[in-house]
Amino acid sequence: MIGIYGGTFDPVHNGHLIIVNGILEMTKLEKIIIMPTRIPPHKKGKVSADFERRLRWAKIAFDEIENVEISDFENKPDISYTVDTIRHFNKIHGKIAYIMGEDSFVNIDKWYMYEEIVRSAKIYVYPRYCDRSKTLSMIEKFKMYDVNFLPLPIIEISSTVIRERAEKGLSLKGYVPDEIEKEIFEFYSKI
Repeated sequence: MIGIYGGTFDPVHNGHLIIVNGILEMTKLEKIIIMPTRIPPHKKGKVSADFERRLRWAKIAFDEIENVEISDFENKPDISYTVDTIRHFNKIHGKIAYIMGEDSFVNIDKWYMYEEIVRSAKIYVYPRYCDRSKTLSMIEKFKMYDVNFLPLPIIEISSTVIRERAEKGLSLKGYVPDEIEKEIFEFYSKI
C-alpha cells in the first residue's frame, strides 16, 4: 500500500520529515508520495510561495529519505480536492492510505466529499495540538472506517511558525532542512 501526504508545504520543514520517517517506520507502507497542492480549498489565496518553489523545496527536503516520492499531480489551475487525488491514486495502486494531522482530521467533515475520503482510503492521523473532545467525537463518527491514530510525538514546528520567524528575522536553524534554510529565510523575510 502507498500513502499520500498532502498539504501546502508552505514551506516544507523538519516536522514533515520527522512525521514521514515515523510513519514509514510504524506502518507497512511501501512508499509515501508527498503531494504539494497548488490551490487548496481551505487556503485559497493564502499560500505565500508559488507551487513550483514549494515543489522544489519538497524534492530537496525529502531527497535522502528512502521510499518517498514527490508528486506534482495537484499542479492544477483550479482547486485541488483530496477526493480527486484519492480516486486517481486508488485507480493506479488499489486502495491507498491518506496521511493527515489531527488538526485536519477533526475538521474533515468540512472537506469536499469527506465521506468518500474516509470510505475509500485508509486514514493515518498523526497527533497535533487540538481540541481532544472534538477528536474523540470524530473517532466515534468514523469508527466504522479504517482510521488509524499513530503514536508519533507532537511536533510543534509548523509552516506558520517558520513564516513568522522569517518575517521577524529570526533563525530557521533546526526548523527546516539545512540545504534550503537560507533560501526559505530569504523568501519569507521579504514578504
